[in-house]
Amino acid sequence: MPRFVIFSSVLLVVSLLTPSTLSVDVNEFLAQRERFLADESARILGGSITLSSNEELVNSMLMTAKTVEFDQSFSSLNFTPATHFFLSKPAMLESEVYQFIRQMPKGGVLHIHDVAVTPLEFIIYDASYRPNLYVCSPPKDPVFFQYASSAPANLPDCDWTLVADRRAQEGALQFDAWLRSKLSLYTPNPQEAYPNTNVVWTAFENTLIAASGIITYAPVFTDYFYEGLQSFYDDNVQYIEIRTTLPQVYNLDGTLLNEVQVTQLYKDTFDRFRSDHPDFTGAKIIFAPLRRADNATMTRYVELASQLKAQFPDVVAGFDLVGQEDLGPPLKEFLSQLLAGAVDPNLHYFFHAGETNWHGTDVDENLIDAILLNTTRIGHGFAIAKHPSVMELARSSGVPVEICPISNQILALVDDLRNHPAAALFSNGFPLVISSDDPASWDAVALSSDFYMAFMGLAGRKADLRTLKQLAINSIMFSAMTTDEKNSAMAQWQTRWNDFILNKYEDYKTKHNLI
Repeated sequence: MPRFVIFSSVLLVVSLLTPSTLSVDVNEFLAQRERFLADESARILGGSITLSSNEELVNSMLMTAKTVEFDQSFSSLNFTPATHFFLSKPAMLESEVYQFIRQMPKGGVLHIHDVAVTPLEFIIYDASYRPNLYVCSPPKDPVFFQYASSAPANLPDCDWTLVADRRAQEGALQFDAWLRSKLSLYTPNPQEAYPNTNVVWTAFENTLIAASGIITYAPVFTDYFYEGLQSFYDDNVQYIEIRTTLPQVYNLDGTLLNEVQVTQLYKDTFDRFRSDHPDFTGAKIIFAPLRRADNATMTRYVELASQLKAQFPDVVAGFDLVGQEDLGPPLKEFLSQLLAGAVDPNLHYFFHAGETNWHGTDVDENLIDAILLNTTRIGHGFAIAKHPSVMELARSSGVPVEICPISNQILALVDDLRNHPAAALFSNGFPLVISSDDPASWDAVALSSDFYMAFMGLAGRKADLRTLKQLAINSIMFSAMTTDEKNSAMAQWQTRWNDFILNKYEDYKTKHNLI
C-alpha cells in the first residue's frame, strides 16, 4: 500500500477519534463513543472472527456465565484471577466458565517443561510404589531419589533408604503427603512462604530436582510422558510441544542413555500414544538445556540441537535455554554460538525472553536479542510491553508470545492477573498463545487452568467466544508443525470444535425448552 494512502487512513481515524471533534450534542457524543467501543472490540484478540448462528447462541451462554461471575466478583471484591492460584483454585473449579473451557477443544500447548508435564499423582501413587526406589533426605531441600539394585553411595548430608521401607515405617498416608510436599510448591500461605522471585525459584528448582530422580529412571520415563500426554488429551488438547533438557536417563544398573537415545524414547512414546489415540495430532520436543553454561558447553548444545534436528526431523522442533533468567547469563553472552546455530535453516529458536520485572537490565534485553536472533516464538515475554520496537517487530514478523499466566503469578512476577502486561496484548490483538509452563508443580489442570485465568483475568469482561476460538487457532498456527501437519491439525481441531458447538447448542435448546 502506498505511504500516502496509509497516511490518509491515519488522518481519517484521527479525525473520527480525537478530542478536537468534541460535539456539544449528546447524541453525537454517544455516537462517537460507540465508534470508539466498536474500534476496540475489533482490535481485541479474535475480534475479526465472525461467529456462526450456532456459535452466537453458545457465545450467549458463555457470556451470561462470565458476566454473572464478573458482577459477583465486582460486588464482593473476591475475583479468582486476582487471588493467588493456591487460594483461588477451588473457586475456579466451581466456575461455569471454567467448565466450559475444560470441555472446549483448545488446540495445542506450546510451552511446557519436561519434569512438570504429568500430574503428581502418577509419581506419588505409581512411580514411587515401584521397587528399588531409594530416597536421601538431607536437612535442607532438595530431596534426592534414585532407583538402584542396591543402596547408592551415601551423600555427605544423608543416607539412602528404600522408599518402601520408609513408607512402611511412617504409614502410606503420611509418607505420600510428605512426598507431595517435596514435589509441589503448594502452600496455604504463598505470600509468606515465597516473598520474592528468588525465594520461590529456589523452592521451585528443589521440587524439580526431587522429581527428576524418579522421572529419569528409564522404565518410568516413558510411562511418565505417556501419562502426561493423556492428561492433556483428557483436557481436550490435541498437540503438545515439550521443552526438555534431554536429561541423563538411567537404568537400574546405573548405565546412562545419551541424548540420541533419550530423543528416541520420546519418539517411541509419542508414536505409541498416537497409535492408541488416532485423533491426537502429535507431539514434538524443543531441546532446552540450562542457560547456566560456559561457552564450550553452549557450543556443544547448539551443535547437538542441529544434529538431533537432522536425525529426528519430525520430533525435534528446535532449541531454547531454560532456568531463572534473572540469575542466568543473558543471551548476548552466547552470541557467537547462537549465530552459528542460526546458519542451520532447519534449526529454529524458541527463546525464553523477558521473564523478569527488571527493566533495562541484560535479562530484560534478552527480548531484543531473541527477536534479532530470529526466534520463532518468545517464551513468557513478560517484559515485552516495555520494548515497543520489539513489539512492533514481533507483530510484523508474526512472532507470538507464549503467555503462562499462572506461572507468572506463582513465580512472583505479578500478584493480580488483571495487572498482567499481556492484558494489553489481548486488547490490541497481539499474536499470542496461552500455555501452562509447569502445571504439575502447582497442581494446575493441564491447560484449562491457564486458559481460564487468561480469559477472565487478562482478556477482560467483554472478551468472548471469539477470543477463545482465536487462542485455539493460534496454538496450531504458531506451532512448530510443518504446513501439511498444521493443515491436518486444523482439520482435526475444526471437527472437534464443530462437535463441541453442536453439543453446547443442544444444551442451549434443552435449557430454553426449544426442542
